[in-house]
Amino acid sequence: MDIYSNAALYNALHKNYNADNNFIVSIAKNTGGPVLELAAGTGRLAGGILDLGFEYTGIDINKNFIEVAKKTHTKNANFICSDMRSFKTNKQYKFIFIGFNSFLHLYKNKDAILCLRSVKKHMMYDSVFLLSIFMPNPSFLYRSKNKLYPATNIFDFNGEKCQFMEKNKYNPNTRVNHLKWYLKKNNKIQKEEYNFDLRMYYPHEMDIIFDKAGLIIKEKYGDYNFSPLTDDSSLQIYVCKKG
Repeated sequence: MDIYSNAALYNALHKNYNADNNFIVSIAKNTGGPVLELAAGTGRLAGGILDLGFEYTGIDINKNFIEVAKKTHTKNANFICSDMRSFKTNKQYKFIFIGFNSFLHLYKNKDAILCLRSVKKHMMYDSVFLLSIFMPNPSFLYRSKNKLYPATNIFDFNGEKCQFMEKNKYNPNTRVNHLKWYLKKNNKIQKEEYNFDLRMYYPHEMDIIFDKAGLIIKEKYGDYNFSPLTDDSSLQIYVCKKG
């Protein structure tokens, strides 16, 4: 089963997660609109942008998620079902962003470059592009294969206390981390498996990918508090301009 197959469960999981929202809103506020979000999901981050009064467009490849987003945000928001590697809106945007880890669903460098080249085509001369992804962490990637680890905090879903537990298998050749999630309801692990993969990108790879895509990195941050990116950072956050 795909972790993105159940929009209600996805929304419940992320209902109280807002660590990235204030950061993204602050960048948007300083940059201006219109705003484009890639891998917009069910529109979790759209609200903060719309509250600024900016015109917002969200793109996602998941038709079900797009329909949920359309019902949630009905004013000044436009949601499009498309592939972020090759999208076209016939419009340019002042601020474009890809939120927390969605970029990691691009498993090959060529896909990452295609995505960022599409981003560049939709940028104005003074636009800002923001990308936020995990910093690869060996202690997370190389764990016991037979043990389940907490993947999320406890959250409410259909009146039950839930938490996702996970195990993973990392392929160092492809740098793809294969994850299996299991839902724990009221302390009981359910049988269903939720499978998904995330590609791990290292900072030196991102430098090359941005350059090949024609984007120039303005700032690098290691968390949502605007701390500088270091080897010990948990995140890689890039603020870019058009090259």
